[in-house]
Amino acid sequence: MKNFLERCEHAAAEGWRRIHRGPFWRHLRERGLDRELYAGLMAELFHSTRHNAQNQALAAVRVGSDRVGLLRYALQHALEEAGHDLMVLHDLKAIGVDAERVARSRPLPETDAFVAYLYRVAGTHDATARLGYSYWAESCYPHIRELLDAMRRDLGLSDAQMTFFVAHSEIDRDHFTEVEHVVATYCTTTETQAGTLEVLERTLHLQGAVIDAVHARWAAARARESVNESVVAS
Repeated sequence: MKNFLERCEHAAAEGWRRIHRGPFWRHLRERGLDRELYAGLMAELFHSTRHNAQNQALAAVRVGSDRVGLLRYALQHALEEAGHDLMVLHDLKAIGVDAERVARSRPLPETDAFVAYLYRVAGTHDATARLGYSYWAESCYPHIRELLDAMRRDLGLSDAQMTFFVAHSEIDRDHFTEVEHVVATYCTTTETQAGTLEVLERTLHLQGAVIDAVHARWAAARARESVNESVVAS
């Protein structure tokens, strides 16, 4: 089992390395973070996070009493995920973004695909498969430290304005220990391990696609603004 947890850790690290080579992260490292790019990222986090409690609860439907520990984990984790989307709206309000407008907005296609995949996994796969998503999501903070640093440095945000990330990180320390325990207990066959690893890799790939789509939308908006300024100036 130690070997499988090491495989999960390696897969998560490789997934984050791919994200860090993408356009969003390259921009973050080279040019920093502005309010519009940050708000765009947070909007997509809202649209995906608001489904996490529901798809986690859906995964529990397929678990019988013979695996009561896995059932308890899925239901308890679903409850603990509830309301995290409201943290995102709180943080957007803190920088003057119209949170109600964000709540009414339509997610990017990449976010829709990410959410739809999680619902399909929850509804059609063994509940151990969704643990692959939980594995990297609950242990992502070392991999997104540059983003949090940029939020503080470039936008001047305090911890009180970063509740989704700061409060979440404190909660997720315990969550990740629990995820590792559940994985070690219930991902004991070739089939369950393959399912968990596949979902880990695919959800992290889809999350990277969302992040880079946020950057693409931001860059397109900036290009339009530049064209409009040129027309006015002429």
